[in-house]
Amino acid sequence: MTPIQALDTPHSSAYSCACCNPNNLSTGPSRRGFLGLGAAALTGGLLAMSPGQSQAASGNYEAMLLNCIDPRFTTLSWQYMGLLHGIARDKLNDNYSQFVIAGGPIGAVHPKFAAWHNTFWENLDISVSLHHIPRVVALTHRDCGAAKLAFGEAKVATKEDETHAHAEALMAFRAAVSKRQPKLSVITGIMDLNGKVDLIG
Repeated sequence: MTPIQALDTPHSSAYSCACCNPNNLSTGPSRRGFLGLGAAALTGGLLAMSPGQSQAASGNYEAMLLNCIDPRFTTLSWQYMGLLHGIARDKLNDNYSQFVIAGGPIGAVHPKFAAWHNTFWENLDISVSLHHIPRVVALTHRDCGAAKLAFGEAKVATKEDETHAHAEALMAFRAAVSKRQPKLSVITGIMDLNGKVDLIG
């Protein structure tokens, strides 16, 4: 038991492990104790890894996801990736890179956010080089604060206007990917608040 765990246990000593007990400072922990701690840490680390998790920094991965910083869409985006073109969720788990920026693809192409553009494109280049991804998935979403900053609230006031503005940015994104990374397939869409994605292009 670690000292932190012990604080949550009413009747436990805060020094319940051999290496932290002040009474053991004179003799010091044994070599066998250190080996046991090392084995436990290794076993715990292996058990914590998900079964499909890759251990390589480079290799052949499925995609890069570009989406927005809006916390409402964190889980929804992950769920969408699990359904991507019929690829089984266990094949996508820990098998795509992700780049999160305000507005997602809007942030990567709109002039309002020009200072951010190179950062995304250089990250895409690295993901292609290291991960050998075949596709990039770019998602905007409804009721996006960054889109309102980019286009002006009047241009995204209705769902139809919002769709038109987002579609323009998504088509510009597709064109930019085609120019920089012509071998990549591109999936672009607008995610609703319930997770449904309207594909664009």
